[in-house]
Amino acid sequence: MALIVPRPGGEQHAAFQKVLTAALGIELARAGLAARIPEEALLAALAAAPLERLLKEATDADFLFLERYTSTEETIHLEVEVWRVKGGERIASASASRRIDLRLDEVVGPVVEELLPQIRPHLAEAVQERQRLAEAQVPPAEAPEAPAAQASQEQAEPEPLPAGQERPDRASPAGLAPERRLEIGAGGGTFFPMAELGPLFRFGYLAELYLEHRSHLGSAALAYGVYTGYAGLLPAEQDTASYFGSLIPVGLSLRLGTSERSRLGMHVRIQAGAALNASPQDKVVQRLTRVLPQAKAGAGLSLALAPRLGLSLDFLYELLLYMYMQNGTLVVEPIMGFNVPVLFFYIRL
Repeated sequence: MALIVPRPGGEQHAAFQKVLTAALGIELARAGLAARIPEEALLAALAAAPLERLLKEATDADFLFLERYTSTEETIHLEVEVWRVKGGERIASASASRRIDLRLDEVVGPVVEELLPQIRPHLAEAVQERQRLAEAQVPPAEAPEAPAAQASQEQAEPEPLPAGQERPDRASPAGLAPERRLEIGAGGGTFFPMAELGPLFRFGYLAELYLEHRSHLGSAALAYGVYTGYAGLLPAEQDTASYFGSLIPVGLSLRLGTSERSRLGMHVRIQAGAALNASPQDKVVQRLTRVLPQAKAGAGLSLALAPRLGLSLDFLYELLLYMYMQNGTLVVEPIMGFNVPVLFFYIRL
């Protein structure tokens, strides 16, 4: 349990205070730490109160979060200090700055990411203390007489949580919700060649499936994994280029984006691998290989519909190298185009 007390510095902006305090509470809840914000009538008095009074106000909590901010006409600077209520010790601090705009609350995400590693050991200690206190308050007469194995089977089911909330992982020693590092996405899009390729094709469509592992680099999010799918190429003229109409791509994927704590994000994506030409080859002579080197690069936007679900819209440049033998000489023809757009639906596990 944590108590959040906002303490604005300089010129006070009530709108900023409400946004930043609420955002900090949401970020802590996502990390598995319940947070309480004093009633609005007490905020003004607590903002100027000494630390001793604030610690007394937080006697029912384990941690006291002091949220200070200062602002100019264009930017805001946020600093958060964390105090251990038992003992009155400052155990963590972090700060960040951001331009004042419609996404002002995103300044809180990097601060919480920096605070969590600092408070994890103290959080585990607080959880253990609460468990010991709860066990000590149980009268001996109420202790179960059944064997341990039977008692464990007859334990009551935990109370259901409100809709949209998830129970923290009990196996986590710090009581924090486990991070969802695995992402699976599926989607489709189009392929528009950059130049006229004669009777080969004039338009393509694709379906793609990817599996990525996600990690954090400061305020950024890095994902890497594999992708595969199917690409169909439509010929410019009917019954032409049937030997080059179906491709099965396989390769590696790398994506770097903004913090995932915001519903709307941006990212850049790079993919590299090979595409297998799965079209019939019985009418082709002097063919070198069915495998075409492939590379893609571009940028995109993502929208989180829920903590685990979301959409991603990508705009990618694609390069394929078509290789064959002609009169004993290796010929390499680049096939370039754009996947505009590619829409993915993803789920995080």
